[in-house]
Amino acid sequence: MLKSRRDEDSNIEWSDVTDFRTEYSGEAEHKDTVRKGSKLLYEYLDAGWNLNNPVSPIVEIQESKSLDCSEINLKIQELQKERQKFFDQRVAYNKIIRERARQEELNDIINDVVKNGSLPSLYYIPNKIQQSDNDMLISLCDLHYGANIDNAWNFYNSDVCRARLNTYIDEIAGIQKIHNSENCIVWVNGDEISGNIHNEITITNKENVIEQIIGVSELIAGFISEVSKLFKRVSFVSVAGNHSRIDTKDKSLKDERLDDLVEWYLKARLQNFDNVIIGDCTKLDTTMYLTNIRGLNYIGVHGDIDIGENKILSLKSFVREPVYAVLSGHFHHNKLDSIQGIKTIMAGSFLGIDQFCISKRIYGQPQQLLCICDNKGVRCSYDINF
Repeated sequence: MLKSRRDEDSNIEWSDVTDFRTEYSGEAEHKDTVRKGSKLLYEYLDAGWNLNNPVSPIVEIQESKSLDCSEINLKIQELQKERQKFFDQRVAYNKIIRERARQEELNDIINDVVKNGSLPSLYYIPNKIQQSDNDMLISLCDLHYGANIDNAWNFYNSDVCRARLNTYIDEIAGIQKIHNSENCIVWVNGDEISGNIHNEITITNKENVIEQIIGVSELIAGFISEVSKLFKRVSFVSVAGNHSRIDTKDKSLKDERLDDLVEWYLKARLQNFDNVIIGDCTKLDTTMYLTNIRGLNYIGVHGDIDIGENKILSLKSFVREPVYAVLSGHFHHNKLDSIQGIKTIMAGSFLGIDQFCISKRIYGQPQQLLCICDNKGVRCSYDINF
């Protein structure tokens, strides 16, 4: 049986080697560092590794050649580089596999739903709408579909979300009659689903994230179908929120949000609706859009990265056009304000008080915001409380 280099040197006192290396290099080293480095080198030398042939690491090496400390250090560094390259390639490969698995799972679920015929029929019903001088801005923010809340202040689940949407439609119909609004803009600025961004959210969710996407997409499709009967044209604009990220905050990609699948679903589901335009905006980025209402520019963001006066003002620089207002959600309450001449329109949440709100002592009523807009901006607004 052949002996390895490690076997031949099994009687080495690593403290003596450390003293020698310290004297040779002038830098103090711990004996464990020397031992581990030498152990790694032995493994590669036993396999026939040679630095001079990077294409094929398994080559013959002259047994009689002695290595001084500088050569050992170089070879250890090269070995560490090769290990890091292999690690990086494995991480990249695993990421691709995860993404493909998620997409295949989503496709399978959607295909099963369609094949089983469980989707209700949605029909476009033409309706004569009188021309007027205003449009309705309808918020549909922070639905958190899939959340399951039951506490002293709030009860919420997917069925409650559906019931609140039906109530919302009735409110919209009543206000449309008052103002004779001609068109409507449905803005969905993130957090359509509850997601799995915190452990306590994962525990209380009723559906997994794939089921949440399917459920909320169909719910919004039905909502738009009903609203389309009330207006000449329905524009749908959206931006993703923080609850739909796939991984933890520090590992999650900025452009990888499950909310974006909702818009893709609606385009296919409502393609036969002549008066519905999905994505009727300019997507400046996955985190912001620009839409025009009666000649005025409105920027849409979720709100989690646009906190404070400076951030709001900086959005104007990103657009490079005159900006009338900023549309946002995230903070779960309605609010209208103005910052240095830019109107801020914040919409509430369908969710209401959850465990996070209780722990932070944040009280908020489930609500959404309706605005009547003309060529001068917001004429009036309505708080819709559920």
